[in-house]
Amino acid sequence: GRIYNPGEEFWYNSTVGQRTAARGYHEAGVYEAGRTTTGIGGGICQVSTTLYNAVLKAELEVDARSNHTMLVGYVDPSKDAAIAEGVMDFVFTNDKDSPVYIAGAAYYGTLTFTIFGEETRPANRSIEFVSEVLSQTDPATNIKLVAKTDQNVGYFAQVQTPHQGMSAVLWKKIYVDGVLTDTVQVNSSTYQASPAIYEVGIVTSNQALSSALSTAIANNDLTQVQNLLANGVP
Repeated sequence: GRIYNPGEEFWYNSTVGQRTAARGYHEAGVYEAGRTTTGIGGGICQVSTTLYNAVLKAELEVDARSNHTMLVGYVDPSKDAAIAEGVMDFVFTNDKDSPVYIAGAAYYGTLTFTIFGEETRPANRSIEFVSEVLSQTDPATNIKLVAKTDQNVGYFAQVQTPHQGMSAVLWKKIYVDGVLTDTVQVNSSTYQASPAIYEVGIVTSNQALSSALSTAIANNDLTQVQNLLANGVP
């Protein structure tokens, strides 16, 4: 709902303001220290990401953009724009010769941004944005076991799914009369791998079983933990 004049900057964090319960924000999923947890304002990056993609399509100048620490599922790699107060911001400038107007709306789970302005690009020119994955890890082998000293033997719960590690770049492809004329790198992103986390209860009067489980957990041996839970100590 704001007009940005030529040369004016948009700063996401200062525009949206603090994400607090007092301002109406709720808890939702966030990434923190390589884990998925919950926090006030979780999911707010879906807003900055949607606006980022609108800004790219409008071909405004992006001054600051960060990828998430781990992959997100709602856009292709390198199309995200993570924000965190005091750490990461999303900043762009209206580098056009005329004002632009940004309209945003959320309706039944769908978020939309529209950027209005004078169209100066040739009608026979078009663009597309293509994500390219450069490298990736296998999440199936990424496992972490956690001993729960407040849970009895038999408690076994997966509390986090694995996240694939990845490096990616985003390309802008420019077409004139349907013919590709140029390819420009927009950004690059590196996403951390995070493990599937399993919690294992080790409280029991059977000291041999508790000790064997603790050893298997320390060795991060999921197969051995499952065997001990199913069959006990040999």
